[in-house]
Amino acid sequence: MSIERIFLGTSGTDGRGVYTATFDTEAGTLAVPTLAAELPKASFLCFDGRNENRLLAISQEPGAPAGEVACFHMDVAEAKLTEVHRASTQAPGAVHLSAQGSTVVVANYVGGSAASFHMDADGALHPASFYQFNAADHGPDPKRQDHSYAHAADITLDGGYVLINDLGLDRIHIFKLAPATAKMTLHGEWKSAPGAGPRHLVLHPNGKWVYNIDEMACTINQLAWDADAGTLTTLQTVETLPEGVSKTDVRACDMVFSKDLRFLFAANRVHEDFVVYALDSHTGALTLVQRLANPGKEARHIAVDPSGKWFLAANQFSNEVSIFPIDTATGKLGDRTSSTNINNPSCLLFG
Repeated sequence: MSIERIFLGTSGTDGRGVYTATFDTEAGTLAVPTLAAELPKASFLCFDGRNENRLLAISQEPGAPAGEVACFHMDVAEAKLTEVHRASTQAPGAVHLSAQGSTVVVANYVGGSAASFHMDADGALHPASFYQFNAADHGPDPKRQDHSYAHAADITLDGGYVLINDLGLDRIHIFKLAPATAKMTLHGEWKSAPGAGPRHLVLHPNGKWVYNIDEMACTINQLAWDADAGTLTTLQTVETLPEGVSKTDVRACDMVFSKDLRFLFAANRVHEDFVVYALDSHTGALTLVQRLANPGKEARHIAVDPSGKWFLAANQFSNEVSIFPIDTATGKLGDRTSSTNINNPSCLLFG
């Protein structure tokens, strides 16, 4: 038996904070999660890459004028989180964060902005940059793109840039990052198709390929990252929905690589399915392998366990985490083998 620790972020009114549980990588089963730290709308989590015993979470108190980012010390043996520090994100709707070195970056969805923090050795978070995207700018969809909606904040693997997905403005903002101070300077942008709504990224470990999922267009863009120039260039665009299916109200959501990087998994909400693509090891191009119906509702986040044998989906609206076996030779997902109840799961983080 091999047991791994997992942390779960929760969103909505029924999620009380950050939960933790154990995952059996042999049986593919998730134990009943327990509350590790109370935190309003702790919808996304990440680790401090410098300290394996530190976890970061975003939070949004209902009605508060701004979100927060909180740093916790992890006691893995006792499945306990102790808060170290908390800082304001300076705008409402904190939705995503990432950390590298002493830098933490956060995307404020409702506020249409991004913030960066310098985190000291003790875990204290010090505001470094705040960037409000142009309030007069917008995309073509008046209901969903009336202004900027920053949906993700990722630090490039080389540590020199920050990429901010903006669903409202149909672009990825590219910031130059000063790692010593965590200060961001606007450098450039990549533009999606009008009305596409860039949502999330995954960065290939080779540092050359970035994959963007468009929530509204239900597409995935393979992008070439030039670390010297700080530019993204489109290489390929693939559909996440079957041919003939209406994109109205369907929301493509999240992606994750297989452990061996041979496959990319993606999730569609409302249409409620998962898509598996083979990834060409030389070009990074994607080829459709499989579509599998999600028996749950609203897969907000997906993950692959450390063994590489199991695929997990945080189904926010059906209040459970579903587990599916992965055929590691073909990348195909088998039917759901188990599920574990938890209110409003929105993030899965193995540690």
